[in-house]
Amino acid sequence: MSKNPSGKSRRGRPALATLNLSDIEEDTNVGDLAVTADKGVYVSSDGHRREEELLNISHKKRRLNPSKLNDRLAEWIPVPEDNFAQDEAEGRGPEEEFQEENVSQHGKRKEYTSSRDPMSLWRPVMGDFLAEILRHEGLGDDANAPRCALCRRGEDVRLFKCSDCGQYLQCETCCVELHQKTPLHVLKEWNGRFWEPRALLDLGLVYQLGHGGFPCPFPDTARKMVLIEAPAIHQIRFAYCKCSKSDSADNLEQLLRNGWYPATITDPGTCATFKTLEGYRLYNIVGNMNVRDYVTSLERMTDASAASGMTWIPERYKQFGRIARQWGFIGRLMRAGRGHDKAGVGATALGECAVRCWACPQEGRNLPDGWEEVDPKYQFLFMLILAVDANFRLRNRIRTNELDDPSLGPGWGYWVEPESYKEHLKNYVHEKEISTCIAFAALLQKDTRLTTGLRVSGVGGCVCARHECMRPNGLGDLQKGERYSNMDFIVMSALMGFGLLLLTISYDIACQWKINLKERMPAMPEKLRLPLDKIQVQYGLPVWHAGSHNDVCQHENSLSYRVGVGRTDGEGIERTWSRLNPAAYSTKDAGTGVRADALEAKVDNNNFLKNLGQGDTLQRRLVIAIAERDRQVSAFKEVSRTVEKGVKDEWRKMISNWLEDPSKPNPYVVSAKDYPTEAQVRLAVRKDEEALTESGKAPLHGRSATAFLVAGIQIEDAQRRILAQLKGTTLISAERENQVQEWRHALLVKISKFRSLQKIYMPGAVRCLEEMEVARDSELPPVVAERVKLFMPHEMSGDEVHDPLRGCVAGLVEMEVRLRVSQCENSLVSLRARLHAKRHLISFRDSNITGQVRSTKARTLIEQVGERVESYANRYRQGHKALEALKGPGAYPALRALRPEDVQLDGEAQESDSIARRKLGMLGSGRGARPPRTAPGTSKRVLSWIWTAPGALDDAMMHESVRVEWCRALARKTRWCEEVMLLREEMKRVLRYLSWQAGWWKEREVWREDVTAEVAGGLKAYAAKQGAWCERLAEFLRKKWDVPAVKVVQDLLAVEGVDQLYSLE
Repeated sequence: MSKNPSGKSRRGRPALATLNLSDIEEDTNVGDLAVTADKGVYVSSDGHRREEELLNISHKKRRLNPSKLNDRLAEWIPVPEDNFAQDEAEGRGPEEEFQEENVSQHGKRKEYTSSRDPMSLWRPVMGDFLAEILRHEGLGDDANAPRCALCRRGEDVRLFKCSDCGQYLQCETCCVELHQKTPLHVLKEWNGRFWEPRALLDLGLVYQLGHGGFPCPFPDTARKMVLIEAPAIHQIRFAYCKCSKSDSADNLEQLLRNGWYPATITDPGTCATFKTLEGYRLYNIVGNMNVRDYVTSLERMTDASAASGMTWIPERYKQFGRIARQWGFIGRLMRAGRGHDKAGVGATALGECAVRCWACPQEGRNLPDGWEEVDPKYQFLFMLILAVDANFRLRNRIRTNELDDPSLGPGWGYWVEPESYKEHLKNYVHEKEISTCIAFAALLQKDTRLTTGLRVSGVGGCVCARHECMRPNGLGDLQKGERYSNMDFIVMSALMGFGLLLLTISYDIACQWKINLKERMPAMPEKLRLPLDKIQVQYGLPVWHAGSHNDVCQHENSLSYRVGVGRTDGEGIERTWSRLNPAAYSTKDAGTGVRADALEAKVDNNNFLKNLGQGDTLQRRLVIAIAERDRQVSAFKEVSRTVEKGVKDEWRKMISNWLEDPSKPNPYVVSAKDYPTEAQVRLAVRKDEEALTESGKAPLHGRSATAFLVAGIQIEDAQRRILAQLKGTTLISAERENQVQEWRHALLVKISKFRSLQKIYMPGAVRCLEEMEVARDSELPPVVAERVKLFMPHEMSGDEVHDPLRGCVAGLVEMEVRLRVSQCENSLVSLRARLHAKRHLISFRDSNITGQVRSTKARTLIEQVGERVESYANRYRQGHKALEALKGPGAYPALRALRPEDVQLDGEAQESDSIARRKLGMLGSGRGARPPRTAPGTSKRVLSWIWTAPGALDDAMMHESVRVEWCRALARKTRWCEEVMLLREEMKRVLRYLSWQAGWWKEREVWREDVTAEVAGGLKAYAAKQGAWCERLAEFLRKKWDVPAVKVVQDLLAVEGVDQLYSLE
């Protein structure tokens, strides 16, 4: 008798069955677990049955699809597509259908003068408006028999009018009685000829605190007070309550319970109403109105003649500034639920008062249960994507005799914790400049930036890259430029408590910042150390800033090739800075605490509005992403049809290898075998420059001349990119116009830095710039950034014989020559690669594609490649033009002038008559025959010189060119597919967060028992209000996002200015 591995006895002949059949591995599922085991097969004791048993059982967690998670939103699909894709495929977008329903018989939408030009309707009646407004300066309807509207007395009585009560007359007695409970109304008295201002104080009114203006049996002595209630500054007389109703309330509490916020806690003589403080808070954070301007406006409203000294208004600028700062901070504490915590305000944790992004993944708040078990290919849905940058406009000057007035909540919101930050910076040592690719990193000179007289040279920040919300503890002051020690602390503070598996960081110097990040981590405080060995981190360059890096760095760190980021551009933090920068003027001379709290209020408002805007933002992005995804998927299929399966598998493997090890060949770029890359040439020029400096043969300017020239070339590249975006466009959408303006602003900043160094390296250019400015017509607007003339060495007048220096320092002209030669050679390599790819696509189209739909898609794809051909051709032409200006025509025979016909493929010249050629081919052919779209070439035109240059006629280059186009098409398709999935997951996260927030507030309705019944009632009501608001908003967003994509497009097109939806891409 034998035994099976489980120990049970089996009769018969089990040995053969056990040896031959038991090593079969079987997977099965038990609940949420996957079971892996060996299946043993045995013969029963009677020899008539086959029995099976699972052995060596091991359990492992199943790789789940996100839609299978235990979450009420798991299977919900926001903005369902319905027939959206079908409408696109049929060539009839939903916007066309909508527009047809809203056009007149003449083919245009009906317009109304009241909406198109309302001012033209008002101009004829402006006199009527003027007359009616002047009517208020007199007695109006009571001109013939003026009398009190309440008691009807009219003779020998003083008559008043209160604009807050209404446009009727009141006598003195009625006026005082009526305003016992409203002491802040603004009165006017009729003096027999005109109205003049009058204060209730002058009428003897005394307002009673503790009773809301009703009489008190034991009032205190009447006192005077200045009360700020927009739109005026009032002087009133009031009395504290001394009866039993206010036994438990001191004077401060009586003021606060009446809605008056005192300026001091000891015998206050100035207060501001809650309504006025909240109004100013919004004016400040929305309209950037500072305290001085606001108080001055109130003074003008109270009595404009006070500016002359004829009358007097109490000066309350400092008091109101102090009150407003406290009010904003109290509001942030309330919204963070700190009033509901028994531990008190002092127990507030770091970052607890910050408004968090609803759409970013946050463990325990908006992630579904079991998200860690999702299949790895879906893990990107739960990845945090951040953008990091520095802003040098938010500076702060050193103030003499400054009081020690820190932030009211140090580290409780968006600023890093100040004490540990200062302690960390004490250990700072000089950072060696390691930049090898960014021209502007050298221009930045982060250790020598002009900081004279500045306490703070700027701020560093960290936002969520997709939603532009500042991270808690993600803002910090920079004392001396953008140093790694500062930025490391800021980023790690923003990641404090990070509990996810995947992280992507976009930073304009990420290529350098990431290099020694792991080695710098031990220098961070222990609570800020990020376990880089336990999480997967990837770094990328913002899309626009990537243009400042060399080609190799751009492709290695491009966000377009980062897995899971969708179409994130990484430039969100720049848009955040643009919203904060208006506060730079009012905070540059402010004290430490005042500045910190003012900027925190601005950031808080930014985050709040960004969250509220997620309803429209995510929905519109999703509609665009769906349409673009479908187009990119279709385009990729067209490209993919031209490549054999084995080759595609090889290229996919190449992509995987590069993603795992970036040192392996990059599948997204063509290897330049003929010439050294531009980065290699720049490095060589830089080394030659350093050698001259060390030998004493070059002037010492403290900066790199190579970086200066490279910066100029990169500015030229940026100018061409903007011009290419605007080329042939007569009408662009508001969104696209805003994007172009952002590009122009960023470019102007770089040009400004370039000009500062130009004074050192090109003294002659200063005179040229001055002459150009004098010659410019002052009536015309300034030149846009893409049209600014840089005055590079080749643009200066001079020649090799009479003026070889061209107004530059010695050696600069030769440096530009070497850089321009490299620019031309590498542009040719890229140009030929794109032409190879274009030739391949045209050949495949002519041989394999039929039908209008597929032909249109193929033509679109070929045109896209053609645009890149034109881009490289223009780059070559600019470099060649510079070379000719520097060395004269023919100095480099291998680099010739590039004509339009030089970048034209064989057969392209005949494309315009391809329809006629096709008809001719059909004549005499059999039925169903399909002639080639373009006949075999019989042209005798001379082969362009670019194809006779070294490396041009290379089959390997042809293969690489097609590979690059295929890989990039795959990347575009993948990123847009990710974008659709990310947007839908973000919508779900918003709803989960609001649901969690509603429950969080519900718990706090009964959280405190150590306060009075009245305070407890207020705490309960506030928590209930906040929770109900979250629930209503979640319900509203759920309904909004249930609307099909087609209906969303129709609604968008009904809004003025959104008639070109797809131009928003």
